[in-house]
Amino acid sequence: MIKKVTLAVSAALFLANNAMAADNIVIGVEKNYVPYFNELATKFNQGKDFKVEVTAAKMFDLLEALPTQKGNVADLFMVPNDRLGDLANQRLIEPTNFEIKGYTKTSTKSANYDGKTYMLPMSTDTTLFLYNKDMLKTPPKTLKELAPSDWAAKFTDFYFTGGLFMANGGYIFKDNNPQNIGLDNAGSIKAGFAAQALYNSGVSHWTLMQDDTVAYDIMMKNFTEGKISAVINGPWAIADIEKAGINVGAAPIPSWDGSHPYQALTGTKGIAINGYSDNKDGARAFLKFAATPEYANKWYEMTREISPNLAVHYEEGSIHKAIFDATNAGMPMPNIPQFGKVWGPMKIALAQIAQGQNVKGALDAAVETIAIDIEDM
Repeated sequence: MIKKVTLAVSAALFLANNAMAADNIVIGVEKNYVPYFNELATKFNQGKDFKVEVTAAKMFDLLEALPTQKGNVADLFMVPNDRLGDLANQRLIEPTNFEIKGYTKTSTKSANYDGKTYMLPMSTDTTLFLYNKDMLKTPPKTLKELAPSDWAAKFTDFYFTGGLFMANGGYIFKDNNPQNIGLDNAGSIKAGFAAQALYNSGVSHWTLMQDDTVAYDIMMKNFTEGKISAVINGPWAIADIEKAGINVGAAPIPSWDGSHPYQALTGTKGIAINGYSDNKDGARAFLKFAATPEYANKWYEMTREISPNLAVHYEEGSIHKAIFDATNAGMPMPNIPQFGKVWGPMKIALAQIAQGQNVKGALDAAVETIAIDIEDM
């Protein structure tokens, strides 16, 4: 693994070692983002006594190398918001020292940890209500009004199910406090029973989807073959759906029963500053330069990824507008390190619920495990 990481970031290391001697700045980003940042760097570099250089580096490989390589990787790099707290606690990333303005509340919150802003939001995504417009003319007001035979969702996976908990009055951490876990409160138990009722409906695809290892494929197969009219899935699935000839529409996920909004877990990626950079002021200057409506629009134009900047125009009725609206209405994945302890226990609990086991018992056990794991951190 170490060898793989070293090879993956070798280009960034080479550029960084050469650039830092002159207090130049290296931006390490995925290959498809290099043209965008090259364009910004060309404009930013004019009249500066240091230069910004851009190199291709895989995000997760770079982040894995960061604790050991520290200042030998790029000065600026992309970070997913759920890693922010852990990186900040290790002082591997540095606050931006300026307020992020003109972005959605969700992305602004995602960029903030412990009262400080740690990244410039660049792109955001979440799960959506995707529907076959030839079978369903408009999205329903609530999910509950859909017959189980008409739709599917991978509710054995907490990434897909988190919003269902919020839609019934549950929560993960109250006010981001890891000592206050709400995944077994009354609302969460109600969500568990809602999911279990779908799996117990006798509808064949829900029965088969009790097995998490095949659930996603079964959901997509039924949708792309026109057997069901809607699924809960992410933007990444749209290309395959369109390729199958489905006239697909997209919308933010409706409430479960109208009692609470469906707040799908939302992820935001942004550019952060290396805590070991030799030119943090220059890195901050570049981020401030990039934090404008002009460059947010340029990001969308060049990458076709959804920018959370409020000045970016998405055509009304388009899938991209639906994605933007859904991310704006979603709930940022918590960026505190303790959130990482939620996935495993909830995966077990959701599998037990899907297989007909006691809902309250499964959620109580999950929360107990999460609390113990957090205490042991």
